Amino acid sequence: MKVCVIGLDGATWDLLDPWLDDLPTIKSFADERRTELDSCIPPLSMPAWKVYSTGMNPGDLGVFTFVEPDFEDQQFKTVTNESFTTREIWDYLGEHGHQSAVINMPTTYPPRDIDGWMISGPFSGKQEDYTWPATLERTLNRNEYTILPEYYLSRDPDDIDGAVASVEKKLQTALGFTEKTDFIHMTLYLTDTVQHTEWDSPVAKAFWEEVDAKLAWFLDQLDEEWNVVLMSDHGFGYTKGRFYLNTWLEEQGYIHIDDSGFDLGDLFGVVGLDYDRALALMQKLRLSGFVLDVLPESFLRKVARQMPGNRKLEGLQDKIDWEADAVALAPLIYTRNKQIADEIRSKLLEVTDRDGKRVIEEVYYGENIYPDADVRVPDLVIKHTDYGISDIVKPGVLFEYDGNWRHHKTAHHRRNGILTARGPDVEDVSFDSPRLYDIAPTILDGFGIDIPTEMRGESTGLLGNNAQRRDVPVDRNVERVVEHDAHVEQKLKDLGYL
Repeated sequence: MKVCVIGLDGATWDLLDPWLDDLPTIKSFADERRTELDSCIPPLSMPAWKVYSTGMNPGDLGVFTFVEPDFEDQQFKTVTNESFTTREIWDYLGEHGHQSAVINMPTTYPPRDIDGWMISGPFSGKQEDYTWPATLERTLNRNEYTILPEYYLSRDPDDIDGAVASVEKKLQTALGFTEKTDFIHMTLYLTDTVQHTEWDSPVAKAFWEEVDAKLAWFLDQLDEEWNVVLMSDHGFGYTKGRFYLNTWLEEQGYIHIDDSGFDLGDLFGVVGLDYDRALALMQKLRLSGFVLDVLPESFLRKVARQMPGNRKLEGLQDKIDWEADAVALAPLIYTRNKQIADEIRSKLLEVTDRDGKRVIEEVYYGENIYPDADVRVPDLVIKHTDYGISDIVKPGVLFEYDGNWRHHKTAHHRRNGILTARGPDVEDVSFDSPRLYDIAPTILDGFGIDIPTEMRGESTGLLGNNAQRRDVPVDRNVERVVEHDAHVEQKLKDLGYL
């Protein structure tokens, strides 16, 4: 058994279907077999990729988004690879003599010791110490491997060629492991990045056509014994606008933000710069190498996020009242007690937009989604809607509208991912509506490795039915680490997640 999983971050049939005639490689997969893959709640890259690799849900993993609130220390701590203690696909494979290569998967920084090779992906703090074994890093650097291309930060269509080159480099790197391994996982993360800002625009379509062409090249180089699975960690949908959750909570009296201090954002605000203007200025400044040497883009983004009236988490951590009734990390809300949670949920379900339509379809109770979690779960989880649920606080602004969505390019996460595969051992999926956490047991089943009873997922039979469920340990017996990691935190801020 040889299996290569290619993760197309954020891919959804809703976007790809109208383009399939121009995506012959992906169409060749879809014509054989395809299904929608239901992501986790919430459908965020962190924790979704670990849901895929462990067969567990976010409650089992104890991770729900990119940071974790520490109410005792009154700060947000960074989630990294060390925050997860559950065994992953490659751990089970390694115990049975199969080597793996894990390339560019979010949630894999810092890399860890596995039977094979690991190259950390997006959210890596910096392009140092990003491989296992460490000697692999020198080889990758000689080959001009980069974790992130310029487009990742700029979101500038003029940089899209660099994004395509990055996709090609990831595929070339994966190909180099095919003689040494039985399992390869590789994430092409830039599909998510492009869709956030380009959605169904000509730029996005052209990018997907390039991805499709690179996949064709990769498959042509791959031996016929390999089974190839294309999947995504979550889906996407167009954005009608933004709903500012923290602004709403503040107006309702559930949170309090002390904005009386003075920081860099206030200083720039004095001269009339707000978040949008600061970002526009940054894009102009980036054209000047000299200016960027003096004011690096990461610094400009940091200042932009501290603009008065546009404060993101970076500008809120020391300004929010941690003893208030609620603390929100959209789409998650932590509350002081059940009564407060009930009140907030009831009121959120009544929120309407300018057309009088409900904005939020459902607000889940965290304890109902993750009843067996060993860590504190968010009290409320907002189901992703047609509106982006934003962390930014804009006093007096609850909504921003993007106008006619058919002519707007922005989009955000949904649960509607994809699953398709082809290869000598590939069979039809044995049940409807497979879930993201079904992929790990599916792969183990294909290799004939017993599936742990504790795994949430079940095998789809996509790679055959060769194993049984048994009481196999799912923990790695390592200490869980969640702490402030300045490098990872800065990367998340640069990318707009914090």
